Amino acid sequence: MMRRWLALFTTRRVCVYGFFGLLLLLGLGIYPDYGISWDEDLSRATGMVSLRYVAEKIFPALVAHHQDGTYPPLSDWANRDYGVVFEMPACLLERVLRIDDLGARYRLRHLLTFLVCFGGVIAVYQLGRQRFSDWRLGLLGAAWLVLSPRLFAESFYNSKDAVFMALMAIATVTAVRLVLRPTTGRAIWHALACAAAIDVRVMGIVLPGATLGLLVVRALGGRVAWRTLGRVAGLYAVLLAVFVVAGWPYLWAAPWTNLKSAFQHMSVYYWDNTVLYRGELVRALALPWHYAPVWIGITTPVFYLVWLLVGLVAVGGSFRPVRWRLWADDDHVQDLLFALLLLGPLLAVIVLHSALYDGWRHLYFVYPALLLLALRGWALAWHWLSSRQHWRLAAPALLAVTGLSMLHLTIFIVKAHPNQQVYFNPLAGQQVATSYELDYWGLSFRQGLNYIVSHDARPRIIIQANAEVAPVARLNLCMLPAADRQRVVFTESKQAADYFITNYRWHPRPYPYPHEVHRVMAGEVRILSVFKLK
Repeated sequence: MMRRWLALFTTRRVCVYGFFGLLLLLGLGIYPDYGISWDEDLSRATGMVSLRYVAEKIFPALVAHHQDGTYPPLSDWANRDYGVVFEMPACLLERVLRIDDLGARYRLRHLLTFLVCFGGVIAVYQLGRQRFSDWRLGLLGAAWLVLSPRLFAESFYNSKDAVFMALMAIATVTAVRLVLRPTTGRAIWHALACAAAIDVRVMGIVLPGATLGLLVVRALGGRVAWRTLGRVAGLYAVLLAVFVVAGWPYLWAAPWTNLKSAFQHMSVYYWDNTVLYRGELVRALALPWHYAPVWIGITTPVFYLVWLLVGLVAVGGSFRPVRWRLWADDDHVQDLLFALLLLGPLLAVIVLHSALYDGWRHLYFVYPALLLLALRGWALAWHWLSSRQHWRLAAPALLAVTGLSMLHLTIFIVKAHPNQQVYFNPLAGQQVATSYELDYWGLSFRQGLNYIVSHDARPRIIIQANAEVAPVARLNLCMLPAADRQRVVFTESKQAADYFITNYRWHPRPYPYPHEVHRVMAGEVRILSVFKLK
């Protein structure tokens, strides 16, 4: 009995459970700090529309009794083809808990978003531990994900891209297990995980394609029996289709037709607004091919990028196309999967000229694969340095540099809270504020509004926001205390306003107002200003 209790306190258990326990406590402590982003109101409405549709199918009498006309039928909703596997349960929980305050509803959404993304961090740990057969490297990969400033912040409010990234990481865990040892049980779990990812964004279909492709390659190389492949792949394909349709109400009426429509919508999404890129306002439909690679390059910590390059070279150097085996062992198969998940979508958006905006958030789902390939490069360097007597001091130096890099990122995350989403590495240059989009989500409006109501005690405060971003400014008002909300009135008239508030989106130039009474900073970059007009 004593040995069993002592086993609970091994170094591995203390480190792993301690890391994830502290991360969970941190998330539970800071999730209320974030503002409301542009998409959250629309995402919540899409969830409510789908929830109404499901309720009409299951409890039509109940829906008819509570009909309030707030949300239209699914067939009349413009965003009906958006996946709702996260949005609909979040809306249902909001109703079950009878949360009426709008600010409390969004705080609940932020909590749920964090919990899903917390699962994504666990998945990255499992992928690293599986690939390198070392829990320490798995924990390092999980720490790198947490210490990615932009993803740290977005894990609390981005119910589209960050949640999709987390579910893709979880589905990748099940993909690795299925590819290495195909069984019916693993096929069921992988089908369920892939369906959850697809039912957030249809782009998740890339993972089933990669999984089935690797299974075929392993069968051609003699590592998987064809009979086993046929049984497992057949079961997986059927269950995947069933689970995808079950979790996406839009598909219920016409599964195949509506799935094709959703995929086509994703492929040729029309958003003909402008984005600030390299100092110029460029139409989203006319962005250069290097838009996504540049954004990845200037917002990913340089330390990770260095090891990513080493990892990609190492994976490419291990390529041995001998009688369909391609990669020699299970480790190399995992590397191949990570490379496909990183490079495949990136090349696809370049070749297809897909409409991107707001940085590279539409490609966040490739980030776990990026980190795992970077971890591959770091592990290669560590083993090489550790195995050479003449380089004995280099291995501890590598640990020291790694620790310092992670400490630097930690300091930024703490100082920039809750605006870590506006992180740029040194590759972005000195003129970041006038070269790239900053707080495109509009989260900092919460802090600006909070400053105004905290420093102005009048019963009526009139505020003007720059017209392009006024909707998200108004939305963030609901995150203030109820008494303060009643005191604030938004206006479009400069003459009537007491304050002007802006986050500089679509207007990177200074405003001609001399009395800036408050600014919100993310590191060294100003992302919001409050000007007193009277």
